[in-house]
Amino acid sequence: MADPGFVEIRRAQLHTREAEETVEYVSKLYTGNIIQFQRAAPGASVRNSVTAAGSVMATEIRSTVGYIGHLAPIAGSVYFQRTLAGNIRLRGDGHDIWQQREEFSVYPMDVPIRADCENHDVDMLHIPDAVLADLVAAQGVDPAAFRFESLVPVDRARERFWGKLFELVHHEIALADPTVMTDLVVANLARTLAAAALTVFPNPTMDQHRSTDPAAISHTALQRAVDYLHAHPTRQVTVGDLAAHTGIGPRALQYAFRKRYNATPMEYLRRLRLEQAHQDLLSATPGDGRTVAAVAARWGFPQPGRFAQLYTRTYGHPPSQTLRH
Repeated sequence: MADPGFVEIRRAQLHTREAEETVEYVSKLYTGNIIQFQRAAPGASVRNSVTAAGSVMATEIRSTVGYIGHLAPIAGSVYFQRTLAGNIRLRGDGHDIWQQREEFSVYPMDVPIRADCENHDVDMLHIPDAVLADLVAAQGVDPAAFRFESLVPVDRARERFWGKLFELVHHEIALADPTVMTDLVVANLARTLAAAALTVFPNPTMDQHRSTDPAAISHTALQRAVDYLHAHPTRQVTVGDLAAHTGIGPRALQYAFRKRYNATPMEYLRRLRLEQAHQDLLSATPGDGRTVAAVAARWGFPQPGRFAQLYTRTYGHPPSQTLRH
């Protein structure tokens, strides 16, 4: 009987509540990159667990430390993420997304990434990019030029499908049984994930289907809308106003924002305003007279209580705490 070829299972774990050790660990985790820590209060903690079954890796990160990571291109692997709690912002290759509870994303490929992380609990799956490249080539797309056009799923139905598959594979790898995980099993898991990703996250292999989609709009038109919001974050604007400015219909605009940013245009604007308010609170100095209510009003949140709720849900603590720091 042929040897089934069991793969090597490798595991690593860390759990600490020491702020200095936590900062040291995160710095080593992203060695060779630039890490800017926002806070590491006493009692800060990080729990990290990594299981590698051959070429597929499952990672769990639970951290209360806020930091900004300027990360070099990740070579050789495709990274998929599920955010369980906290708030994460990913930027790279023209993408800019926020991830919150039970949201999924794929990392930009072969480009520098900025990750803003705060009180974040995430699960990740890593597969070899060669697996994805083989499937891409089989569909007539040049793997060297391949990029995911959005880091979030196309729609809710495919996101639900992806969530179930992600959870299954992550569970099986994280608890990998060395008597079950053969080379063939691991290879099939990686190929299944890659094939599913091509149906879930917008990419050039979908062009045949997208060409008949009346709601599809050009990247240039969408970028005009985004640029307008960034240029006028405090202006009172409606979806109709934004559509008129960009020259496309409101429905198509809503669709494009949902597909690219997993948000409506107004939700995107609210996130933008909230981020600006967050930066204002972070940059406050004693004696400058800045208050939470004043910052909230400046960025379009006339009700301080509602602002505090939204801020706390996004950043994991009330705005008054940020102002005190």
